[in-house]
Amino acid sequence: MEENQAPETEKDLSNKEVINSFKKKNRKSYLKEFFMLFLAVFCGFLAENYRESLSAKKIEKEYILSLIEDLKTDTTNLSGYISFRKEKSVLMDSLALMILSEERSSLGNQIYFLARQVFNDQSFFYSDGTIQQLKNAGNLRLLRKRIVVNELLTYEKKVKVLEEWDENDNRTKSTFREMGGRVFHSAELNATMDSEMRFVMPTTNPQLITADFGVINEIAFQIHYLSKMTKGNSLRAESLKSDAGRLLELIHSEYKLD
Repeated sequence: MEENQAPETEKDLSNKEVINSFKKKNRKSYLKEFFMLFLAVFCGFLAENYRESLSAKKIEKEYILSLIEDLKTDTTNLSGYISFRKEKSVLMDSLALMILSEERSSLGNQIYFLARQVFNDQSFFYSDGTIQQLKNAGNLRLLRKRIVVNELLTYEKKVKVLEEWDENDNRTKSTFREMGGRVFHSAELNATMDSEMRFVMPTTNPQLITADFGVINEIAFQIHYLSKMTKGNSLRAESLKSDAGRLLELIHSEYKLD
């Protein structure tokens, strides 16, 4: 110890102890305040995540319920589509046979009545409102069940295939329409539909305007082709309807819906 340095007194030691104790208390206080602040922020973060999770689950459920309604609508629409096309396929096969028959001159009423119905149609309208919302808003990620998402996208692709075949059907009907003027009397064919757009059976036994078998055979070929395309689309629609049913079952199973 240096000669000029005075020894510490008991009072000095006591003051140092007080100061050190105060510093220790301050450190503890700061640590406690920091911990409490950290805990508050962390709890707030957890609470916000929980709220977001609840919100996402609520939105997901709304989308799922909406998808179920769309699929039910599709199933109903497909049932009508299938029934219509099966009946139309039979109708067109009958028409082609009558046109090719050697007795066609006595079958004018039936031929004209059925020929007018070649243009009759019943489209399948895809209920895609919910899936388009999910895709356009980037919300497919909200559907946690990836198997449901994958099957939903596969189902949509199959709908597009059916729609493409319907377009082919329409193009073939356009060919039939273009040829029709070479075979059918326009006024007589027009008279098979009344002012309320209902089909009317003729009573005057209208005749084809050509006896050229090559032309008659060509239009019969178009009718047969349309018949098979119509039947094929009904089979595709039956497959799609089954897919819609399985997708509904999958959604109910994965999301534990009653």
